[in-house]
Amino acid sequence: MKKFALAISILALVVFYFIPKEHSEIEKFRDKNDSENAVSKDLKRKEKSTIETDIGVSELASAEEYLFEAKEIRRCSAIPKTQDELDKWMSKVNEVGEPYEYIEEVLSRFERCSQFNFISDDFVELLFKAIELGSDNAVAELWAVSDREYFQSKGLDELSREDTIKQRVKFNKLKYRLSESVALTGGEQSILRLVKEYQNYDPDTGNPNYLKVIAYADFGLKIVEDNDIYLKLDFIKHRINQNMEFQDIEQAQMLTEKLLNKFGENGN
Repeated sequence: MKKFALAISILALVVFYFIPKEHSEIEKFRDKNDSENAVSKDLKRKEKSTIETDIGVSELASAEEYLFEAKEIRRCSAIPKTQDELDKWMSKVNEVGEPYEYIEEVLSRFERCSQFNFISDDFVELLFKAIELGSDNAVAELWAVSDREYFQSKGLDELSREDTIKQRVKFNKLKYRLSESVALTGGEQSILRLVKEYQNYDPDTGNPNYLKVIAYADFGLKIVEDNDIYLKLDFIKHRINQNMEFQDIEQAQMLTEKLLNKFGENGN
């Protein structure tokens, strides 16, 4: 009987000392696991936030995302940045009697832009990245950017007059070069833009270049699918053709063949 009682006592001691210890280790493991899950979830949230608002930190997946970010920054750069700036702006526009619709648009944009945390105001650089990835829409957006916007975006708004002129020329040449690169991958808006711009100015010569107008128009007529763009290219080509010498038309055809060859080399 005494042996039985002794066995019961020993069993009780085992339960008292070992079971709580085992339970404690399980809780530690669960707490550690929960902590790791919390860290993992927090990291995922931060990674998602980075992609949405922090373009300089995380590599975005597509040209469309670069373009979207660039458009948002461009729109936000044209309105007051703080509440104090907004209050001063409101006082000014009320004095001059700006239309109600315009004021409402700016207020709506201010509210939207205050939700973003852009790490840079350089939306032009984001357009360049989108264009490098082949975005035809980014080319169209770039041509809509004024010289003043370009200088502000790139931090060049305090240059001397001479340097300002150099940067303006550089920006203009860049628009043509980037348009040509996207046009040769099948960018239909880029093709139409080049056809329009070369009628007025070629950055290589400083004069109109009708030979390139015909060449790019003919190139576009052979590859574009958008009917509206096709009709515009066809109209411009026939109008310019009427005033060109036969020799110039032949040279334009040769350039068109070169453009088509490059288009094919790009995998199209």
